[in-house]
Amino acid sequence: METTERTPTTLAWILATLIGLGVAGGLYWNNNRTLTTRFDQAEQRADSLLSVKLQLEGDIRQLNSQLETATADKAYLDKRLENVHDQLNERNQAVNTLRQHNAGQTRTIQDLNQHLNRLSIARDSLENQMVAMHDKIKWQSQSSEQLRQQQNDLQQRLRTIDAQVLTMVPRSAITGDAFLVEVGKPNKKVTAKAKKANTLTISLNIPAVFKLEGIQEVYLSLTDEQQQPMTPALHSATVTLPDVNEVIPVHATQAVNFAKNPQRIFFNLSPGTDIKPGIYRAAVFTKDAYLGSVEFRLRDSFWFF
Repeated sequence: METTERTPTTLAWILATLIGLGVAGGLYWNNNRTLTTRFDQAEQRADSLLSVKLQLEGDIRQLNSQLETATADKAYLDKRLENVHDQLNERNQAVNTLRQHNAGQTRTIQDLNQHLNRLSIARDSLENQMVAMHDKIKWQSQSSEQLRQQQNDLQQRLRTIDAQVLTMVPRSAITGDAFLVEVGKPNKKVTAKAKKANTLTISLNIPAVFKLEGIQEVYLSLTDEQQQPMTPALHSATVTLPDVNEVIPVHATQAVNFAKNPQRIFFNLSPGTDIKPGIYRAAVFTKDAYLGSVEFRLRDSFWFF
């Protein structure tokens, strides 16, 4: 009877124990599963965090590299900025210089404009003067034409008078004019002293009224008051004049083309001997005509004069 009473109790305890063990096992399994799940989740989170860490480390390395690059770029940009500042300063100086130069050019342009205005005024004045000069030249041209006509008339009248003179005056009475006697010293200076006479130059004009023709020999004859040769003559010549044949001493000759009258002829000679003081006559002839004469005086030297 007692055994029968103990068995249900024992069974109850066993059952209670089993139930407790089942409950405990269920709780353990449940907790274990939860822990496993949490562990798995923790591992996943750890893996995820590790991946994030690795990615962050890569990002940090990349950022560090970018930072280094940015630092180098900053140094380069700082250098460029410094160069830009230097260039800007140089440009500012150049701009200031250009402004000063521009101001100088502006003043120069203003001066040139003022000068141009003055030149314009002068040009207008010159244009007015030129118009006046053209008018004056036109008037002078007309006056010159009138004078030329008057000159032609006078020349015609002169030719008429010359023709009349030739019919009124004997040819033997017409002679050359504007005689000039020049006595030269050895130093080429002119003198009036007989002792210093080194050269003689006698010149005269042959007028157009001389009706001599062609090329003829012209003689120069130098004589003193006694009709004696002034110096030894080159030779003598006979001149056939209307009234007489005259023998003259010849001191110089030259061929003259009388087709060129009026003209001036020159005789140059060196005496070769000493000349005495006195009055002398220079006469010019052709073989059959007397062309004129002139008298001249050579004085004595006194002391040193």
